[in-house]
Amino acid sequence: MTRRLATVAIALAAGLGAGAAWFAVETTLNWAVGGVVPAALLVQIAALDVSLGAAAGLVVGLAGAVSGRRPGGSTLALALVGAYGLLRVYEPPGFGSEALFVLGMLGAGLLATALVDRARDGVLAFVHLSLLGTAAVAVGGFLLDEHGTGLRGVRLALVFAGLPAAALVADRATAVVVARRGVRLGLALAAAALAVALLGHPLATAPLDDPIVTAVPPPAGTPDVIVVSLDTTRADHLSTYGYARETSPNLTAFAADALRFTQARSTAAWTLPGHASLFTGMYPSRHGAHLAGTWLAGESIDGRRRVAFPLGPDATTLAEVLRDRGYRTAAFVANFSYLYRDWGLAQGFGRYDDAPGILLRTMPHAVRFARRFAPGFCLKPFRSAGEINAAALAWLDRVPAGRPVFLFLNYMEPHQPWLAEPPYDRWSRDLPEARRLAERNLYTHAIRNLTPAERDFVVANYDGQVAAMDAALGELLAALRARGRYEGALVVVTADHGEFLGEHGQVGHIGRMLFEPVLHVPLVVKLPGAAHATGVVEKPVQLVDVLPTVVEVAGATRPDGVQGEPLLEVTHASLAEEEINPFLVSRYGEVYDRGVRVFYDGDYKLISTTRGERMLFDLAHDPDETTNLAERDPDRTAALLRRLHEALDVRVGTADAVARNGFEVQ
Repeated sequence: MTRRLATVAIALAAGLGAGAAWFAVETTLNWAVGGVVPAALLVQIAALDVSLGAAAGLVVGLAGAVSGRRPGGSTLALALVGAYGLLRVYEPPGFGSEALFVLGMLGAGLLATALVDRARDGVLAFVHLSLLGTAAVAVGGFLLDEHGTGLRGVRLALVFAGLPAAALVADRATAVVVARRGVRLGLALAAAALAVALLGHPLATAPLDDPIVTAVPPPAGTPDVIVVSLDTTRADHLSTYGYARETSPNLTAFAADALRFTQARSTAAWTLPGHASLFTGMYPSRHGAHLAGTWLAGESIDGRRRVAFPLGPDATTLAEVLRDRGYRTAAFVANFSYLYRDWGLAQGFGRYDDAPGILLRTMPHAVRFARRFAPGFCLKPFRSAGEINAAALAWLDRVPAGRPVFLFLNYMEPHQPWLAEPPYDRWSRDLPEARRLAERNLYTHAIRNLTPAERDFVVANYDGQVAAMDAALGELLAALRARGRYEGALVVVTADHGEFLGEHGQVGHIGRMLFEPVLHVPLVVKLPGAAHATGVVEKPVQLVDVLPTVVEVAGATRPDGVQGEPLLEVTHASLAEEEINPFLVSRYGEVYDRGVRVFYDGDYKLISTTRGERMLFDLAHDPDETTNLAERDPDRTAALLRRLHEALDVRVGTADAVARNGFEVQ
């Protein structure tokens, strides 16, 4: 009995050690390839790894106790690394090609039986083989995550079955030259450290600090400017704009003290061009920060190939204009994907805070396993609106007296993944099939109709996430009032684009057809002063009109090339643009192989694509855009098409944008 208990105890201790090894290897690899995990979450992942390792060790120990055979260090290492590999197999949707992890570890175990040095099969052997095996399986998982579309059949088998075996073969080959396992372990660790140092590219997450500050403060009474971007927020899902669910009570209260624009639209259907239009007062074809229509050199911080041009350094941004007016400027953004500093939107900000909330470039197997039971665990990569508020207010409290501020905040809650957290899951938690749907990723670029249950689930979670963001907006406005920075400020609340939630067989935004769910956005503007104007404005306006408005109120100089107009003086037509996304074309075919242009004329909306498609809608009578009037009303269609071409005749060519932004087309 004592021997059996000792076997269990040894295996349990080994499991704890294996869990620590899993955590160490995953964490190092994730950091080296540009991942970011906050300290508090690292503690949770470490606890999960160690707990699962202990559980695996206990199973191995009990098996050894029943068989009467105490496993050696090598056997323990291989068994526990095999358990680590098995964790990934249970990620939704379950068993599939990733079950090759099992085959890989079985093959490695059989190979090890023939190759292992039994004379030194102790603690050191366990540590050595645990690190080797864990590293091999972790790298295999990373390769699958990064290149899943290219790893199929034999190549996939070679990665999963080959890497653990290759690690063992390399170890045994090294043993021919270096007999002492301790020395081999030291060499392996040194080689790993050298590889990380030479090949690693950890992400820069410290906020950018620009030392440029205009020496002369503006006149006394120059208003603060606060701009809040509600990322991925469509107007028609806000109770402020008549939506049935009470999703935005704080925005509604703010709108009562401001101007609410009912016909505000973005210039594009995704983050980069929408924000670039907000910051420059230009359409995407003028400012140049848009899809390139082809692959570009390099990749984004989350490992995706580049498909878009950044905002060029020759552009003049709102932050630069206000900085030169004497403002202190700062931005705190949750959307690290396309508002990260590499995309050119940090220009003019004295402080630019764009850190991810969590960026798992290598997904820990324990996290995959945990999501089977807690689907929201480590799911949201973006910092919460509450965290954005805290960082912004901390900066605001350090601003010296005597200078106005330009403060930009970007909230990200409505963006997918759609899984609202309590208490904002009140519309989704009791839905039929809610648990099953929470484990599925319903976000897809494929054109398909969601089932009624899927549609209800997506909408309910989106609405809940909007409500969570609205609560943070209320907290921000209250904090501004408490600091005496509300009444005298120009406060703008808007969105960069909306989101499809199943309409027209689509979910998401970038690359989709430019229907109203992705273009119609909220815009609420509070002018400075106690006697400022309030009410509802029905005039069509766009994001390009925010910069001219701010410049006019702040008494700053309007930069050259601005295409927008002050919001209360807009006369230009509304239009939107989208280039081709090569990723969507490569994965989903010709349905995405088209550029899209949109032109508004009163209640009429024309959609024109580079494939010759023409769609005309009467939004007053057909707000869901279900009836294409282009063939019924060819004269109006032709007239609007001519006006669209006239409006875009100053469009910047792709070749010019490539040269200006210094990118190579691949």
